[in-house]
Amino acid sequence: MTTSNPSPQKTMVASYERSFMPFVFDALISTLFVPFGGVQKLRTDAIDRMDVQPDASVLELACGTGGITKLLLARGAQVTAIDGAEQMLARARKRAPGATYQQSPLEDFRPATRYDFVLLAFVLHEIPKDLRARVLNSAREALAPGGTVVVLDHAVPKSGLFSRAWRLFLLKLEPPTVRDCIEAGYDAELESAGLNVTAHHALAGGTAELTLARAAN
Repeated sequence: MTTSNPSPQKTMVASYERSFMPFVFDALISTLFVPFGGVQKLRTDAIDRMDVQPDASVLELACGTGGITKLLLARGAQVTAIDGAEQMLARARKRAPGATYQQSPLEDFRPATRYDFVLLAFVLHEIPKDLRARVLNSAREALAPGGTVVVLDHAVPKSGLFSRAWRLFLLKLEPPTVRDCIEAGYDAELESAGLNVTAHHALAGGTAELTLARAAN
């Protein structure tokens, strides 16, 4: 008799189910971007560049503790927020009670409706390439006509001593899969999922990047 090992995504989700993890997550991401104006500024800048209008429908995959969810709701968006960890969702529900929440690992989620935006913020770097392909295909399937897939994730400034130091820091801080993110980005993977990249925006002094893509015709 053989037993299957849990996927990397489900293993990661299990780690977030510890009761203290939502607070650790919030503290870490807040501290990480303090030198670049703070995480609130980063999130606000990202939503500005998404050009989210009132009543836009947004599917947020891996919503975490709801930091971006709250800002999207403040813009008048209708948000459906997905996360695999119930502890994270419990925090998100308190922080941003106006969204619709669903617990599901990303690899198991299948969209039941279509959205103007599908947002993946600081999650793709945590999962291996084969799983990212499945997630990006699901994101494309969830788009309404003319909709946009939005990826917000780590980046490394283009040059200089700080660039090298930041790269080494991320490689120590994050799972090994972050190397794909900071060295190659996601353009090729988005295109393989049937999406055309329409814009890149460097945020937080180049330590984060927002990528926008739409379904290929």
